[in-house]
Amino acid sequence: MQMQWKILQPDRTLVREIQQRLQCHPITATVLANRQIGSIDEAQHFIQPGLDKLPAPATLKGLERAVERIVHAIRAKERILVFGDYDADGITATSVLYNFLLSAGADVFYHLPHRAQEGYGLKPVHITQLAVPKRASLIITVDCGSSSFEAVATANKFNIDVIITDHHNLDKNLPLAFTILNPKMEGQPDALFDLAGVGVAFYLIIALRSALRSIGWWNGRGEPNLKAYCDLVAIGTVADMVSLKGVNRVLTRTGLDQICNAPRPGIQALLAASGIQHHCISSEDIAFKLAPRVNAAGRMAHAQLAFDLLNSIDEESANTLAQDLNLLNRHRQETENRIYQYIVDNLDRRPDFLSRKTIVLAGTDWHQGVLGVVAAKLVARYHRPAIVLSASDDGAKGSGRSVPQLDMYAAVERCAHLLQTFGGHRMAAGLSLRTENIGQFQTAFENAVTEMSGSPMIPELEIDCEIDLDQINGQLIDELENLSPFGMDNPQPLFMARDVRVMKAAIVGQHHRRMQVCQPHQVAMPMTAMQFNIPPDAPRPGTFERLAFHLQWNRYRSKKEAQLVVEAW
Repeated sequence: MQMQWKILQPDRTLVREIQQRLQCHPITATVLANRQIGSIDEAQHFIQPGLDKLPAPATLKGLERAVERIVHAIRAKERILVFGDYDADGITATSVLYNFLLSAGADVFYHLPHRAQEGYGLKPVHITQLAVPKRASLIITVDCGSSSFEAVATANKFNIDVIITDHHNLDKNLPLAFTILNPKMEGQPDALFDLAGVGVAFYLIIALRSALRSIGWWNGRGEPNLKAYCDLVAIGTVADMVSLKGVNRVLTRTGLDQICNAPRPGIQALLAASGIQHHCISSEDIAFKLAPRVNAAGRMAHAQLAFDLLNSIDEESANTLAQDLNLLNRHRQETENRIYQYIVDNLDRRPDFLSRKTIVLAGTDWHQGVLGVVAAKLVARYHRPAIVLSASDDGAKGSGRSVPQLDMYAAVERCAHLLQTFGGHRMAAGLSLRTENIGQFQTAFENAVTEMSGSPMIPELEIDCEIDLDQINGQLIDELENLSPFGMDNPQPLFMARDVRVMKAAIVGQHHRRMQVCQPHQVAMPMTAMQFNIPPDAPRPGTFERLAFHLQWNRYRSKKEAQLVVEAW
C-alpha cells in the first residue's frame, strides 16, 4: 500500500516561544511542538525528565489500601505470593516487586506461569494447587489479574486476599479482590493512564518504602535504592510498547541511565549476547535487541529463564543464561518466519482476502508463543488489524495487533459473544474461542472494524518538518538526541529534504548502502547517509526527488560523525 507523506504543521507561535525560552535550534523547537507539548514548562520537563517529576503515588486509587495490607503481611510474617506473567513486562514487574519484598524481610515467593500449559493470568488452579499448599494468605498479581474473576472468587473461599496490580483494559465488572491498582480504572489520574505493568509495580514499591520508613522498618536493615530498579522498569516499559511520554518517559530515561552507568550482571551479559558494543544503550536497543530475547523465554520455553538472568549476580551463570536466551530467540525467529511466510504466500494467492479491512487467520497447532509477533509483521506489511490464531480440537488461541487508527481491544470486545476469553489494550489483544466459531469471529471482527474505522486506514509517514541539509549541525543532533527515549507517542524525529544528490555510494555489510549526499545549493560539505536493509537488486540512486530520514551521531571508538538514516524515498 502506498504510504502518504504528511508534514506536520505545529503552532508557529509556540515554536518561537519554545526556541526563545530554551535557546534551542528552531528545528528542535518544531519537534517539541509536534509532540503535543502545549507549554514552555512541559517542554522543559520533557527535556529534563527526573524522578522528582513523577506524580505522587497517593494519586493512584487503591494504593493506600494495598500498602496497608502488604505492610501488615510483612510485619506478621504472612506468606505472600507474587503472581506474574510470561512476557517482558510481567517478568520485570515480578522481579521488581519480589526483590523489594525480599529486601523488606517479607516471607515471599513468586510464580511465572507457562504460556502453553497454564495460559495468561491467575486461575482457580493456581489457588488450589499453588497458593493453598504453600500457605499463602496474600496474593499480589503483577501485569495481570483484571479478568481473573474465578480465581479471585476461589481465593476468597480460602480466606486468601488478592491485590491486583495490572494495566490492561478493564471490563465493566471487576473481580472481588481486596483492592485493585490499575491506571485504566475509572477515577484514576490521567498522568498515570499509560503505565505498563512494571510501572504500576514500581509505583507500589515507592509507596511501600515510604510506609515502611514511617514505622522505622528500615532501621538497621538498609533502605533499598529504588533508582536501582529502574533498569528493569525501562526494559518492561519499552518492551510493552506503551506511550513514552510523561511518567513512562521519566522511568525509561532513568532506567537507561542506570543500565549505562551500573548494569547488573544479567543485563550486562544480555547486552554482550545481543551484540551491543556501545557504552550507552537506547530505547531502540531495548525494543529490538534486549526485549525480544527476554520475551523469547516465555514464548519458546519458560519465562523463568529470563527471570533468572535478570536477577543473576554471578557473571559466569549470567553469560550462560544469556546465551540460552540467544538460542531461544533464534528458534523464535525461525518459527515466526516460517508461519509468517506461509501466511504471506497464501495471501498473495488470495487477493480477495486483502480486499477486507482486517486479517484473521488460523493454522493448525501454530506455535502460540510467536503469534503476536507474526500479527505485528502482518500489520506492518498490509497496514490493517491482524489476528493470528492457533487452532486445535481443544479450541483456538491467538494474538492480535492493530494500526494507530483503531482500538484493537474495543474491536475485539464487540465480538465478545463469540469468545471464551479476551484481554489487552489499544494496540494489542489476546483471545481464545471455540474452533468452530473462527468463521463467525472473522465476520464479526471485520464488521466491527468497518463500523469503527470509517475512512480507509491508509498508512502515513509523519514528517516533523522539511529542512535543507545546510541546517544540520552538531547542536541540532545533540538536542535531538536529548529528546530520547523514542517510542510510542515520541517517535524519533523524522525530516524531509528535496532534490538530494548522491555523490558516492557503496554497499557495506552486504545489505546496507553508505552514501555521500548533498543538495545543489548546499554550502556545507556532503553528508553521510545510510540506507539499511536494501533489496539485493536495488539500483544505485542518482538523485532522490525527496528523502525522509532521521538524524544521529554515528559513534565509532572516540570519534563521531553526523549521518542521515534513510527511512523512505
